[in-house]
Amino acid sequence: MGTLLKPADASHRFLWASLLVGSILSVVISYRVATLSFVLGSNEGRWVHEYLQRFPRRSLEVLVVVCVMCGAAAALRLGLVRRYEWQVVAVWLLVGFAAQGLLRSQTRYTFEQMFVSDGSNSFYSPTQRYRAAVMLRNFDRLRPGLPTHARANMPGKLMFVYALERFTRNPKVLPWLVVGVSNLGAVLLYIFVKDFCADRVVALVSLILYLFVPAKLYFFPVLNTVTPVVILLFACLWIRWLHTRQVAYAAALGMIFYLLVFFEPLPLVMGLFFAGLTGRALWKREIPWQTFLTHTGVAMLSCLAVYATMFAWFGFDLIATFRHVLAGAVQFNVEARRPYSIWVSRNLIDFAFGMGVCQALLFFVPVGVAVWRGRLDEPIASLSLALAAVLLATDLLGVNRGEVVRLWIFLACFFQIPAAFVCAQLNSRIALMIVLGTTLVQDALGTAMLGFATP
Repeated sequence: MGTLLKPADASHRFLWASLLVGSILSVVISYRVATLSFVLGSNEGRWVHEYLQRFPRRSLEVLVVVCVMCGAAAALRLGLVRRYEWQVVAVWLLVGFAAQGLLRSQTRYTFEQMFVSDGSNSFYSPTQRYRAAVMLRNFDRLRPGLPTHARANMPGKLMFVYALERFTRNPKVLPWLVVGVSNLGAVLLYIFVKDFCADRVVALVSLILYLFVPAKLYFFPVLNTVTPVVILLFACLWIRWLHTRQVAYAAALGMIFYLLVFFEPLPLVMGLFFAGLTGRALWKREIPWQTFLTHTGVAMLSCLAVYATMFAWFGFDLIATFRHVLAGAVQFNVEARRPYSIWVSRNLIDFAFGMGVCQALLFFVPVGVAVWRGRLDEPIASLSLALAAVLLATDLLGVNRGEVVRLWIFLACFFQIPAAFVCAQLNSRIALMIVLGTTLVQDALGTAMLGFATP
C-alpha cells in the first residue's frame, strides 16, 4: 500500500524532536514510578495497581543485562531484514523471549504460582475439575460456580488451556507456553504491517516493540496476553483478502470472527478499524463494491456455519453466552461502584502507560505530518486515525472502567505501529534504541514494583 513519507522528504528535525520529547516524558514517568509517586489507576474510581516494593538492586542488574542484550540486537542494521528477512525475525524472537524471561524473574511470585492461582488466572483450576467437552456443553450452567475471571469471560480461554494441556499438564511449563503463543503475535504483526505498509523495516520495528509492550510484560502469563494473537490473525487474513480478493480468505475471516467472539469479545471494537480501512480501499477503488458485498456474504455464511456446528455438536449458543457475559460486565461496574465520569479520562492515561509512554506520544506524529502535508488518505495516517477512532469508541462505551492496562493489551499492540513508522523513517538504530530503551526501563520498573498478576 505504500508509506506516508519517503526518507528524502521526511522532516527529520520534527521526527527527532518528537522522539526526544517522548523519551523525556517516558523518563519522567519512570522516575515517578521509581519514587512510588505515580498512581496507576484512580483511588476515587476504586481501582489502583498497588506498589509491592521499592525497586530492588537485583532488578537494576537485570535491566542492565536486558538492555545490553537488546542493544546488541538493535545494533544490527535495520535494512538487513530486506535480505535476511526470517533470520532477522528469528533473532529478535529469541532475544525477546530471553529478555522477557529475565524481566519477569523480578516478580515476587513465580509463573507457576500466577498460572494456577484463581486470583490471577482462574482458567487453570476449572480444567482440572471438568473435561473440555463437559465444560463446553454445560458452560452457561457451570459458569456461576467458576472462579471470577473464568466466570466473567467467554469459554475460549478455558478451551485454550485445555488445548495447551494436550502438550503438557505440568503447571511449571504451561505458563511458558502461554508466553510462546503470545509472542507468535509478533510474527503476525510483522506480516500485517509488511503487507499494509509495503515496508519490512516498519514491520520489523513493530515486531520488536510488540515483544516489549509494557502491559503485555506486566501480565504474563495471564491469558489476556494471548488475545492479540487472535485479532492479529484476523488482521493478516483481512489484508491478504484485500490484496488478493480471494473468496477463501473471506471464508476464513468468518471463521476467525467466530473464534474472536468465542475467545474474547472486547476486540470486536476493532471492527471500526477494519471498517475504516476497508472504506478507504473502496473509496480508492482498490476493491470493487460487488466483490466486497459478495465476500461479506461469504464471511457471514462461514461464521454462521461454525455457529451451527458448535450448537449441533455441543449445544453451545455463542450469542446467548455473549449476552450473559456482557450483562455481567455491566453489573460489575455497578457493584464495584466505578463511576463513568472518572474512568472515561483516566482510562486513557492508564492505556498510554500500558502501551509505552514514548510510543503514546509518537502515535500522533504520522497524523500530524499527514495533516501538514494534506495527505490524510495515506496508509499510515489512515491506520493511525482508525486506531484513534477505536480507542475513543472503546473508552466512551464505558464497559471497561479501570484495569485497562490488562484489558486493552490487544489495542496497545496495534499502537506500536506509528512509533515503529517514526523509527523507520529516521532509518536510525539510535532512534530504535531510544524507544526500546525507555520501554525496557518502564518494563523493569513496573514488573518489579507494581502489583499486576498477583495470586
